[in-house]
Amino acid sequence: MMSSTKTRCYKVANGQVKLAVSETGQGQTLLFFNGLGATQVCWKRITRALDGQYRIVTFDFRNHGRSSTAHGLSLESFQKDAEAIMDQVAGHRPIVVGWSMGADLAVWYAAAHPGRIAGLFLIDGAVPVNLVSDPDEIRQRLDTPAVRFGPLLLYLIGMGYRLSVDDLTNLTVEINARREHVLTAYDQLDCPVEMVLATKTSGENGERAERNNQLWKTGGEQLAHLHPEISLRWLDNSHQLPFKEPTKLARLIDDFARQIHQPNIAH
Repeated sequence: MMSSTKTRCYKVANGQVKLAVSETGQGQTLLFFNGLGATQVCWKRITRALDGQYRIVTFDFRNHGRSSTAHGLSLESFQKDAEAIMDQVAGHRPIVVGWSMGADLAVWYAAAHPGRIAGLFLIDGAVPVNLVSDPDEIRQRLDTPAVRFGPLLLYLIGMGYRLSVDDLTNLTVEINARREHVLTAYDQLDCPVEMVLATKTSGENGERAERNNQLWKTGGEQLAHLHPEISLRWLDNSHQLPFKEPTKLARLIDDFARQIHQPNIAH
């Protein structure tokens, strides 16, 4: 377990947006990129279970958690938030841990900034497959009272997001569409990559879940075939891996970080 150290909370400016950042510990920087609709709170069980000596940095993207809001949301706007954190907070060659959308953002950032990142640990995201066959079906699934109002209540304790159903739909469609081209980003990476994928990323019930889980598996296998240097493993669980498998993920992140800093291990 990491020793108990004081957490420093502050905000970083990215244009008119203020991004809420939390930082604790010292040593190799582990920088965490959240998924869409998730806040930095999602990492707490993982960071508490880490064994190594690390500087832990988590943050909230715009319209999430304690960060301020903006209009005209897009994947590019979240990418700019990630860039602001990299420029102002990350320091020298962090290891980036990304979940879901955060994994995609991490891969695209690393591809565009060679030499900037020491390693990528990707959790159930950035797979070269588009799981959205019908945007209207996505909108219907998201247009529920729980999706509309639940996050507003969670926001009061720093865990919610301020995204409309249209925002969530459009961003989900955009993320999936961009995944069709993510292999071009993998081709440009110059750092070690470890990836953990969920076998039941879309749940267990119904034809849609079965179809998407098979597509996800095929996409992961394609990535592993084209990039055998990537360490890929599957966990028999849902997309909510940071909540469902925090201890296992913490151990894997520890092992990954230690390997990166052993000079006799080639990557």
